[in-house]
Amino acid sequence: MTKSVVLTVEKIIKGGLGLGRLADGQVVMVPRVLPGERVRVRLRRRHKQYQEADLLEVLQPSDQRVTPVCPVYDACGGCDFQHAAYGEQLRLKNGILAETLCRAGLCREDELSTLMGAVLASPNTLGYRQRIRLQVAQGRAGYFGRQSHSLTPVSRCPLAGEIINSVFADLSANKQFNSLLPMASAIELLENPGHGSVILLIHYTRKTRPADHQAARLLCQALPLLEAVIFSAADQAKGPCFTDQGEIPPGGLFVEFSLPAELCGRPFTLGLEPGGFCQVNLDQNENCISLLLDWTRETKPGKMLDLFCGMGNFSLPLAMRGWEVTGMDMQRSTIRSAVRNAEGVGLAGGCSFRQENAMKAAERLLSEKTTFDCILLDPPRSGCAELIPLLPGLAARQIIYISCDPATLVRDLTWLTRADYRLLEIRMVDMFPQTAHQETMVRLERK
Repeated sequence: MTKSVVLTVEKIIKGGLGLGRLADGQVVMVPRVLPGERVRVRLRRRHKQYQEADLLEVLQPSDQRVTPVCPVYDACGGCDFQHAAYGEQLRLKNGILAETLCRAGLCREDELSTLMGAVLASPNTLGYRQRIRLQVAQGRAGYFGRQSHSLTPVSRCPLAGEIINSVFADLSANKQFNSLLPMASAIELLENPGHGSVILLIHYTRKTRPADHQAARLLCQALPLLEAVIFSAADQAKGPCFTDQGEIPPGGLFVEFSLPAELCGRPFTLGLEPGGFCQVNLDQNENCISLLLDWTRETKPGKMLDLFCGMGNFSLPLAMRGWEVTGMDMQRSTIRSAVRNAEGVGLAGGCSFRQENAMKAAERLLSEKTTFDCILLDPPRSGCAELIPLLPGLAARQIIYISCDPATLVRDLTWLTRADYRLLEIRMVDMFPQTAHQETMVRLERK
């Protein structure tokens, strides 16, 4: 067994890992620590330039260290920062973003205070998730352990909304549910705020059978808060879907949530089909929309291009402010939802939503010599490197980039700043409290 060593944590880096050094200067990365702490660790895995380690004991704790609320925090791989006070979590994440920007040469350290606005803190640090995904092994549901595929069973998740935890507890005690679990690889629980209910999505390892369908229907009859059960199985990507009345088309279900009147000028409901993308932190999503509206408030509404539009989460609030929106997304169900949402508030005439790959859409728009006043980018974690070189040809005065990965963000921003755009403001958005993940909103202007 590798012997333990004592070291001091210098800083926290991407992924929530603490960085320390051995006596010979070699870098060691260890989870669940805070800057300045003196810790005892066990070296676990050697790489060319650093070693991984497991935390054994905190010898000198930081005054920002708190007791984690989750009883399986040490084993579960879902959270990274439950041991840190929330203010410290925000400071650490913002620091990681700032260091990433400076290392990429996008700004100097003395420019950070001007460029980076105040961190957008989450209204709720626990119970904020609108959906969770649990892995299943040997008929038990839970999360994978940190950097492993070893399952940590859970009975509740402190990050999930209370209605999700309530339904999960009822499911765990239900005979029908436990008869379905052995054939599942994962389950998802989605809160439907507009209906005060939960939808269960079961990822099945084989095609479903009549007995599975009957069990799903009985589950919905037994649990009043369970709106539907959807199976996602081999060769059955779109269902089947069951309620307490029996099988229904998956497209007949909508997850709906409302935006307050003070945000868009009148009450506004957004809906999407289960499986479509929406932010898991709906309260923080409102803050992101508010910031987007603030950033465009001084600009006369014109033509807006949303190349990863989803259900219209960001573009429809802009359309309510008078922007003429063109939206693209690859997922057919989200485009259906965007069209439905636009029609629901009488905006269909000012919005055009189309199922199309963002790259092909940009190429088509360039060939048509179409230009825009503002471009909105909210790509997946991998960013949009191939798309970026085409954007200057669309002549937008302003680009707003929403990212969930600092590394791919700075890569794409580097190219944009070389293509006649300058950074105006960068805001770290804490969409995922207790974890090392973060959202970033960036506003760029053409020089």
